[in-house]
Amino acid sequence: MARPEKIAHVEELKERLSQASGVVVVDYLGLSAPEMVELRRAMRQQGVQFEVIKNTLARIAVQQAGVDYLLEHLHGPNGLVVGSDNPTAPFRAARECARKYKSFNIKAGLFAGEPIPAEQVEWVATLPSEEELHARLAGALNGPIQGLAVAMAGVLRKFAVALSEVKKQKAQKE
Repeated sequence: MARPEKIAHVEELKERLSQASGVVVVDYLGLSAPEMVELRRAMRQQGVQFEVIKNTLARIAVQQAGVDYLLEHLHGPNGLVVGSDNPTAPFRAARECARKYKSFNIKAGLFAGEPIPAEQVEWVATLPSEEELHARLAGALNGPIQGLAVAMAGVLRKFAVALSEVKKQKAQKE
């Protein structure tokens, strides 16, 4: 018989997974307790959640959330790195932890609902954030407009200089 707290935990995880923009499944076996505390603090600072959950509960939540790709990676000790705002944030956080802790291994991930194998996590972690993409787009759109404005100002300046020269020549003839 399922206990109410387990049902609530599965329901909460299902909600987080269905609303998540990015999820990474990791193996944390071998980290000491102080390292786990440090890891969780670093994850929170990057705006993602790190949670260790029993595989049976995780499987139920994953199936209910409709992210079945993660099922095949839920064996052994697992941690879930979940981000809801920026889909690249969990991948960046997991990559940093994998570099810092030798026993922290990335198994797989989901990027905006798309399955990401462990080999591609490094590539996804290097993608720019949504804010960076907006800034790049604004700069790309601003460039041609600014160039046109500079060119038009140059034409007007040359026209004004030409008119000034014509005025000087007429003034000298008189």
